This record gives sequence, structure tokens and C-alpha cells, in this order.
Amino acid sequence: MSIEVRHLRAFRALMQHGSTVAAAQALAISQPSVSRLLAELEAARRETLFDRANGRLVARAAAEMLLPEVEGLLSGMDALETNGAGGPPFVVAAPNGIVRRVFAPAIDRLLADHRDLRIAVEIMSYHETLNAVAMGRADVGLVKAPVEHPAVGASVLARVGTDVIMPADHPLASARRLDPFDVARFPLILLGRNRPFRVQLDQAFEQARLRPRIVVETQAVAAACELVARGIGVTIANALLARAEAGESLVTRPFDVPVDHAFCLIHPLRTTKKSLVQAFDAHVRTVVGEIVGASGGARAR
Repeated sequence: MSIEVRHLRAFRALMQHGSTVAAAQALAISQPSVSRLLAELEAARRETLFDRANGRLVARAAAEMLLPEVEGLLSGMDALETNGAGGPPFVVAAPNGIVRRVFAPAIDRLLADHRDLRIAVEIMSYHETLNAVAMGRADVGLVKAPVEHPAVGASVLARVGTDVIMPADHPLASARRLDPFDVARFPLILLGRNRPFRVQLDQAFEQARLRPRIVVETQAVAAACELVARGIGVTIANALLARAEAGESLVTRPFDVPVDHAFCLIHPLRTTKKSLVQAFDAHVRTVVGEIVGASGGARAR
């Protein structure tokens, strides 16, 4: 069968919202319809995009690789559909984890204040987000510092430390803080091979003369946390997303290594949507404050 726009919209909604139920609500269709569209997409592509276990869907690497292509196609379609229908939407861009945990609640609050506003959400890497904002294809984005681009304005959103994420009943959960010696005793799920954060983590273990057992590597905090929830190991992430992903089954504890993370909200220096950017900035800061200020180990600086 051929792939239609409805298949791509269902796939994007599922990647954005993390479940077929939430995707169905966002698309105003039934949950079985989302599941059927996903199955048809997988059949058309002749590949499995999600692992299914215990009633949950976990995005595979194939899904993560497909998402930017789908976003590009749907962005073009959305632009055609909205042309002449009230002007272009307010475009926000960020990686999937930020969109799900930070932007989604901020968008909800922004729409409560601007009921006629149309918003387009673009899921991109930090590097892609910076380029999109610099080129004016996105009105606001969230990236990691430093931000160095002559066409982009940036404001520091939060400075956070690094946390270890583990099941609530894990032996490490009884500690207030953890160091490399504590963590190296357990299987690890680590993020972002060859990225600066991962290089810093590797150096921390090397300086302690430790060789931790890395059982899984991934590029997404949400994927790492799903594996943690299944008891495969513990993971280490920036405290913002660590706290955002934590809940009843997962807890976080500060990791005593000098690895900090600065997040910036960015916008084009020349923008006609300054008031919306400022309003969204305020809502995002409120959401981040709620996440970082929660108990369990995350800390703002």
C-alpha cells in the first residue's frame, strides 16, 4: 500500500506525544485508528518502527531516523494548507524530549492566553534547531549553550547539573548523592557517544580509574529512561530532562561530577513576533522552574 499524509501525521503525533492515546487525542481520532495507521506505515515501509511491550510503544532507531524526513514533508504540507488562512503559524523547534516535557505544557498555557493562535512544532536536533531559527524557519527554539550565531538572540533558560536516573526501588535510591564509584557497580545505559556530554562522563570514569559496564547506548533520554524502567540498568542525563522523565517508578539523584548543562531559548534577531516569543519564553521558564524545582535531585544554577 502507499504511504499517505494521514500515516505521517499519525507517526509524528506518536513521536511527539509518546503514546497512541495521546496521539489520538492530538489528532482528534480514535486510538485504534492511530494503531492501524502505524501498522499500515510499517507495512508500507517493510520495517518495524516501534517495539511493543507491556502495552507500550518504544521508538526504534528507524523511527528516530525517519522523524526528520516526516517533519520536513509535513512542514511543507502545513505551509500549503495554511497559506492564505490567517498567516503563518508560530513555529517552535526543539529535540523530541524537550518538546514532550517542556514545550508541550508551555504551548498549552500559551494557547490558553491566545486561543486563535496556530502553532507548528518542529522536532529537530539542537544543531538543526539553531539553523532553523537563524534562517527564520522557526520563531523560537531551545538549544544547549554556547550559542554563537550573528542572526540569533539567546537567553539562558536554566543551568543544571547531572543526575543519575534509576528505578525507585534501586539500591542507589537510598543515597542522597552519587559518585562514579557508586554508579560503576551497576549496568549503565549511556547517552550520546562522541558528544561533549558523553566525553565528559567517560573522562570522569577514567579519572576515577573505573571501567563501567555499559550495556546499552542511545541518543535519547526518554529511550534511556524506558530501558531503566525495565530494570536493564541506570542512566545519566542532564538534570532538566532527568527530572522531567522521573515519576513514581523512576527517581533521580545528583551525580557528583563537574558536568553542567546550560539551556538557552533562542529566536531570530529580526522577528515580527516579539510579543509571542516573550510570552512563550515566560511559559517555558515557568515549566522549567517546576521541573528543576521538584524534589529528587535536579538543581538549578
